[in-house]
Amino acid sequence: MSKSTNQKRQVSSLFMIPVILMTGFVPLIVHTFRYQSGLSAFDWFPNASDSQVDVFFAWKMIAAIAIGVVMLGILLLHYFNRKERFRFENAFYLLFFYGLFVAMSALFSPYKHWVSAGIYELFESVWALFAYLILCYYTYQYVQNEKNLVTAIRWSGVGMLIVTLIGVFQYYGKDFFKTSLGKHLITGPEFWDRLDTISFVMGERTSYTTLYNPNFLSFYFGMLIPLSVCLCIASRKFYQRILMAAVAVLSSICMVGSRSDSGWLALSAAVIVVVLILLSRTKRTGFIGIGMAVVGIASLAWMFTHTELGTRLSTTILGTYHMDETFVLRHVDPGTDCVTLNLNGNKIRLGYTINEADGQSVLACTDENGTPLARTLVDEANMIDQLDDPIYGGCQIQPIILDEMPGIRVIVQGGVWDFVYAHENGYYYANSAGKLTKDMADELVSLFRDNAMSGRGHIWNYTIPLLGKHIFVGVGANAYMLAYPQNDYIYHTYVSGANNYDVKAHCWYLQQWVENGLIGLLLLLGFLGFYLVKSTRIYRRANLKESLTWVGIGFFVAVLVYVIAAVANDSNVCTAPVFWGFLGLGMAVNRMVVERGNLFAKADENGESAENDKKADAGRASSSASAAQTSSSAPAAQASSTAAAPDSSSAAAAQNSSSAAAASVSETARKEADSAAAAPKTAPASAAGGSGRKKSGRKKARGKR
Repeated sequence: MSKSTNQKRQVSSLFMIPVILMTGFVPLIVHTFRYQSGLSAFDWFPNASDSQVDVFFAWKMIAAIAIGVVMLGILLLHYFNRKERFRFENAFYLLFFYGLFVAMSALFSPYKHWVSAGIYELFESVWALFAYLILCYYTYQYVQNEKNLVTAIRWSGVGMLIVTLIGVFQYYGKDFFKTSLGKHLITGPEFWDRLDTISFVMGERTSYTTLYNPNFLSFYFGMLIPLSVCLCIASRKFYQRILMAAVAVLSSICMVGSRSDSGWLALSAAVIVVVLILLSRTKRTGFIGIGMAVVGIASLAWMFTHTELGTRLSTTILGTYHMDETFVLRHVDPGTDCVTLNLNGNKIRLGYTINEADGQSVLACTDENGTPLARTLVDEANMIDQLDDPIYGGCQIQPIILDEMPGIRVIVQGGVWDFVYAHENGYYYANSAGKLTKDMADELVSLFRDNAMSGRGHIWNYTIPLLGKHIFVGVGANAYMLAYPQNDYIYHTYVSGANNYDVKAHCWYLQQWVENGLIGLLLLLGFLGFYLVKSTRIYRRANLKESLTWVGIGFFVAVLVYVIAAVANDSNVCTAPVFWGFLGLGMAVNRMVVERGNLFAKADENGESAENDKKADAGRASSSASAAQTSSSAPAAQASSTAAAPDSSSAAAAQNSSSAAAASVSETARKEADSAAAAPKTAPASAAGGSGRKKSGRKKARGKR
């Protein structure tokens, strides 16, 4: 018997291996991966850049998919072979239908290759998304007790500690990936003869650890900091508390090194929310929480308006400029007969003809009504003219020869724009990818300042118009880059730089809407909301002296940080496995806390008791005789139940005794009510005599007790 029990426990612990690998060790994977991007099919991507080498994403995606397949196999094996009854919550219906819309978006996507295989600088394919969903449910299913929980946290924590230490050393100028050993570990043999050419361009004392983008650290360490603090509180041994406190400090150093304001803002907001939830457990502390919230809001308002830090944060969040207010050139339209430019809201038309005598280009420049614009020769050697009217922002034009074709060069605010004429289709723009194109981004609608949230405002300005196209299904997982207008050449020319692509929305929710549709987004939000609301209900009631409670609070805060930080960051294969693993662990801990504390059963019993009291009152009003007999039988039944119940602390025995007593009372009352109904009606004197006998009976029963 003992051997069989140990074997079951051992198997149960082995089930934690996929969870440990996904949350602890997949983020550690860093290695070169050579691939063909296939993006040269688009006008905005250079042909010569199709061959790419990825270091931080591709192998993580492959590992996550492989582990997801293993987890799915284990679930199916247990379901069909062992006929196990799986644990389930209604929230998983939402997760299932979300996965269904992810699948439909992928199936109907015009970009199936990238949806399935991953894309440039992202590699979060539809299969990776399915692996996340499987991870969440698998974790919920197989973390069934505290031993499973400790195993998952302890061993995944090893990988997380390594990720953290790499980031700490990077912050202090000791980047492991710049050492010879580090470069050998993350590259294949074909790179070993030229390791000196391999480098990662990061700012001084910037932490990026194995996650590549410093912005991703706001997700990773934003979750790890509150979890380690709560584990420190939950730990019973001194050395465990020291270890968890050290992890919290080291994680904070990495957050500082990430230079991510969004991470700190999300962490602060999540902690404040959870503290207010805990304070609302009683009326007294609830009023204290309300007071603290009011003072906090007032303090934040003062900080944002009167301190240097507040000014910097306000500038970062709100931004300082709109593109159309800052740059002269607002739109470019290479047409059939001419090139139309919008300069400060004023349109000009450019074209040229060839002088048959000398073969030189003769430029024509008019306003939108066809009136020639005055211009002055400012560079005779290069034949550069400048428009005289200042409303055109000093725009200069020049005839050029581009690839043996005559053309026009326009110089506006230092930006150079070259156009050539193809006889059958009119004018084309020669873009920075070395291709001719007529495909230009539409004029920007400035809902946000373009540099708001460190440039996210501009991306959101172009993303929001896409949303109306994707109500039912999206363009498919990982395909946001292909839906976004990468032909935004004005922004590339004046702000971001040539051949710089926006591969993600910098907002998880906008990304989900574009990739998986509005309905998919709502299902995802419903699933997350279910967990957050249930956690709020649980931890307003749970016993804070229990270690398990603080573990659950830790996962609650971690998930909340991710949900808040996702407003300004994207899902990625570096941090998403950790989030979905934490979410599954949080749901499993919630289940264990509820079962251990029997949290919501008391409220249900009180509700049933109140309903029973109402029914009893109604019964007494309709039949005074039946009510009297019931009241005389109930004490005896209760006394019998009390005498029969053993003196034990077992909750099950007490519940059975209570149920038996209630059944006895109900049966006695029913029989006596039937006999009372069957008896013939008597004179009022008999009724009075009966009433007297009942009183005497109650006195005897009271004496016996």
